[in-house]
Amino acid sequence: MTPRSAARPRRRTDLPALAALLLAAPLAVLPAGTAHADGTDRADGPRDTVGASVPFDEQNAATSPHAHTNGTVLGPDYRYGTLASEATGRTAVQLVGQGTYVSFTLTRPANAVDFHYALPDSLHGGGIDAPLSLYVDGKAETALQLTSQFSWLYGNYPFSNNPSVGKPDGQVPHDFYDDARYRFGRTLPAGTVVTLRVDPGDNAPWYVVNTADFEQVAPPTAKPDGYLDATALGVDATGATDTTAALQQAIDTASAAGRGLYLPPGTYTLSAPLNVDDVTIAGAGEWYTVLTGHNVSFAGKQNPPSSHVDISGLAIFGNVDVRDDSNSADTGFNGGFSDSRISHVWIQNEKVGAWIIGPSTGLTLDHLRIQDTTADGINLNAADGPVTHTLITQNFLRNTGDDGLALWSENYGDTQDALVHNTVDSPGLANSIGVYGSGADDVISGNLLQDTVTRGGGIGIGQRFGSVPMSGPLLVTGNRLVRTGQRDPGWDYGVGAIWFDPQQGDMTAPVEILGNDIVDSPYSAFMFQNSNAYVGAAVTTPPSAGHVVSNVRIDDNHVDGVGSYVFQDQAPGSVTVSGTQANHVGLAGVFSCGAGFALKDAGGNGGWKSTACGLPASSPLWAYPGTTTFEAATVGQATPAQKVVVMNTGATAAALGAAVASPGFTVTADPAHPCGPTLDAADPTDTAAWCVLDIAFTAQHEGVTEGTLTLPATQGGTPTTVQLVGSTDPIGGDGGVAPPSNLALNATLTASSELPGFPASNANDDNNGSYWESQDNAGWPQTLTADLGTAQQERSVVLTLPPNWGARTQTLAVLGSTDGTTWTTLVPTADHVFDPASANTVTLTLPAGTSERYLQVVVTGNTGWPAAQLSEFEIFD
Repeated sequence: MTPRSAARPRRRTDLPALAALLLAAPLAVLPAGTAHADGTDRADGPRDTVGASVPFDEQNAATSPHAHTNGTVLGPDYRYGTLASEATGRTAVQLVGQGTYVSFTLTRPANAVDFHYALPDSLHGGGIDAPLSLYVDGKAETALQLTSQFSWLYGNYPFSNNPSVGKPDGQVPHDFYDDARYRFGRTLPAGTVVTLRVDPGDNAPWYVVNTADFEQVAPPTAKPDGYLDATALGVDATGATDTTAALQQAIDTASAAGRGLYLPPGTYTLSAPLNVDDVTIAGAGEWYTVLTGHNVSFAGKQNPPSSHVDISGLAIFGNVDVRDDSNSADTGFNGGFSDSRISHVWIQNEKVGAWIIGPSTGLTLDHLRIQDTTADGINLNAADGPVTHTLITQNFLRNTGDDGLALWSENYGDTQDALVHNTVDSPGLANSIGVYGSGADDVISGNLLQDTVTRGGGIGIGQRFGSVPMSGPLLVTGNRLVRTGQRDPGWDYGVGAIWFDPQQGDMTAPVEILGNDIVDSPYSAFMFQNSNAYVGAAVTTPPSAGHVVSNVRIDDNHVDGVGSYVFQDQAPGSVTVSGTQANHVGLAGVFSCGAGFALKDAGGNGGWKSTACGLPASSPLWAYPGTTTFEAATVGQATPAQKVVVMNTGATAAALGAAVASPGFTVTADPAHPCGPTLDAADPTDTAAWCVLDIAFTAQHEGVTEGTLTLPATQGGTPTTVQLVGSTDPIGGDGGVAPPSNLALNATLTASSELPGFPASNANDDNNGSYWESQDNAGWPQTLTADLGTAQQERSVVLTLPPNWGARTQTLAVLGSTDGTTWTTLVPTADHVFDPASANTVTLTLPAGTSERYLQVVVTGNTGWPAAQLSEFEIFD
């Protein structure tokens, strides 16, 4: 869940007696023939009426009977930091080297496809671009243009794009996947074979394909009668120019006239949020009307909220590659929306899909496709007032960077809100659905929740993040949780599929967990976390009494497969359990180490009555990153070393054997954290429970070399392995070219003012210890300008302060000019936090196609000092 961010973001949606309606029919069935998006071709089951009704057929590259490959099948894998663990279904196909392929046979007609894929990062972060050839029935169709620009995060929360590998509880490279969509221009009949193949010129060291979503896209929707046409009002739909101001004016004109606004097919380039209130906006469809650029957002008002807003039939493609919680302009929908509806919108590469800030009532969010965000999918944040009577239904979310769906009762209650028939796949952090505090009569029903990645489970219910106490009742019914729950590296034990966390207070409000299916949970099915963390390597020592969990009823649930326990009872309190059956249980039915938790057996239970205390004494080593890639290698020369961390996840010490790497790869001891003969038992506070190996690659021939790092140990039996891939292709940071260059190193820097001894030239001397500072108390704005000599292509600006300085926020913008006289805003004015936890670095992405001779940083505020301050002003191509 992302912290609250401020923002400025027609049809009324009534939700009469919603909770009562869902109680009467908790599993309202989907239409016959509904496509499912779960990464497999799932057989129907007794409760197979869960999840969103999606317009596509999804095939998992590794497990679908209609997919075939000569590549490498990855997974299943549940270890954080591996490519398979973040994939839907925990499996994917990797293509390495020319001629490798994966093919999909259509089961019904389709004219479009969306591929969920991964590429390696560049040597210096920021991603690579690489083509991958697409074939239809054996004939070349196109070269898909793939990128990892919006993937790969590193370091401590909220993460960065700077490659690094560090401690297990917070510095694991992750966020590997993105999506690429393509329209064939014709309908392919059932039986057509669509193939992705590595051809000459497809120069990524490897490609990973997780799923292919095939869809029959309808023709573009025509302008409804009575609507205004945005292009007739001067809005550019070609994508060639920034049309923010013109589109805002068109929205205001339509609102004032009481008419809808139609956005014809096209690309609309934006650079700032669009303010909406009392207006209907309709696009030609998610595949036709595309809003893109920097800070692409529809912003509702706050306290009072906007009302009677109806937005549908379009796509929002941002360019967010890192999470910046000081900026709310990179969120698809942000602010308050009452008596409104947002539907049939595709949102990708934004920070958040929809962040709804209370007060807000009567909002419906339906048929949204939210993918590849750096934070939450949808969050109902009752910050300035309650969020009530909100219906979140029929939405598909994949690869969100935080909770897929969240109810955050920050200062007020989320009351009579319903999360019904949604699909949430592979949230990269936290829960598929998170409930933090709560109001009354909230409902979570009929959702398909799959493949949580770290620090969360399928449904997390907690008194956390400063939320108001839960009043209840909360109903959780008829959901299907598949492969949810994950080992938490900060606790060194697993989180349950459905879990309670009374971190900041007792949880005594009524909660009903009724008729849910929990399938193949890597750890426990139901978990009750103690607000005082357990201690000891075996997690067997009960802490001092923590906050209580009680008044919970668990009835008619089915558990089929848990890696550890059905009930992981770590908190004091009690629950009533009835009609709950379990099969394929791992360690025992109940984890019980004397925390004072009571399971009240109300009858009809079975399969989970055994008890045990502790976690496995022996468990396979955890090594990350699971795939280590060496790029731009030179034959006969060793590359710089990359780090691999080895962690003991077992409850007893592990003896390490010698690490062995395939020919071409060498292993040496890391000077800062070398591996010895043993690792201590798992403990997040014990640095002797993990160690670091340094791996280098020496290419013996041109092209790609695959290898393996093998780590024998006494834990877990089978040795742990890490995939190694070396490539001589100089793909660097921009697909086929060298890594990005800092253009500012050769620029001439000038400033509006300089404090003696701290000149502008300090900001491009490649030394983070020196810095430019404007005259103290000289007033705002203050500017720092780089003259590159000639106009050049620019992709991003990186601003730094000395890494040992305390945190501060500077308010700034970035302007561009070809002549030094006429300036264009490239990055609008916003607050940016320089935090020592992220090396006091702020990265700003420039609009696509930026080509300027002059770039200027305009500073209008600094919370740390009455002057502008920058140690490095870096400009990358």
